[in-house]
Amino acid sequence: MLKSIVASSLVLGLSALPLNTASAGAVSLQPAALVEQAATDIEQARGEAVADTVLSYLNVDMIARFTLGQHARDLSNQDVERFADALDVFLRRQISRHASAAEALSVEIIQTSSRNARDAIVVSRVEGFGDPLTLKWRVIERGGQWSVVDLEVQGVWLAIEQRAQIDALLSRPGATIEDAIAQLG
Repeated sequence: MLKSIVASSLVLGLSALPLNTASAGAVSLQPAALVEQAATDIEQARGEAVADTVLSYLNVDMIARFTLGQHARDLSNQDVERFADALDVFLRRQISRHASAAEALSVEIIQTSSRNARDAIVVSRVEGFGDPLTLKWRVIERGGQWSVVDLEVQGVWLAIEQRAQIDALLSRPGATIEDAIAQLG
C-alpha cells in the first residue's frame, strides 16, 4: 500500500509539457517523451525539491475539474479554484511525506500503446521503493499539448478512483464543496 501511495504521490497528474504535435509519425513517441522528461526531472530531485518538481508538471486545475466531475458544473469558478488549491496542498503534502521513503528513483519506459492519435498508455518500471513497480501513465493531447492525466498503480487508475470518492461524497444529501475540501485536508 505504501508503495502505491508513494508512487501515486510522485506522478499522479503530471502534465503540461508542451510537445510539437505537427508530425503525425511522431505521435506515438510524444507520450513516451513526456513521461521520460517528467521521470528524468523526478529522478534528479531530492528532498523538498521532489514535490516542487512533480508540481511543476501538474495541471492542478485540469485534475481538479476531472476529480469534481459533474459537480464542477454546479460550482462557481471560485469554488473550483478553492478545490484546486486544496488539491495542490494535499498533493504537495503527500509527495513531501512519502518522497523520503524512496531511494534514488529510476524510471524506465517499457512500452507505449496508442489508443488513438490523441490518447496513449505509457508503461514504465519504477525502482527505488523496494520492489519495482509497474506504472501505466495515461497521456492525452488537447489543444496541441500532451498531458499525463492518470496513472495506474497495482490495477487502480488513481484519478478515476479519486473522482469516484469525491462523487460519492458530493452526492450525499447536504454535502458541499467544503466537505470535499475538508476530505483533502
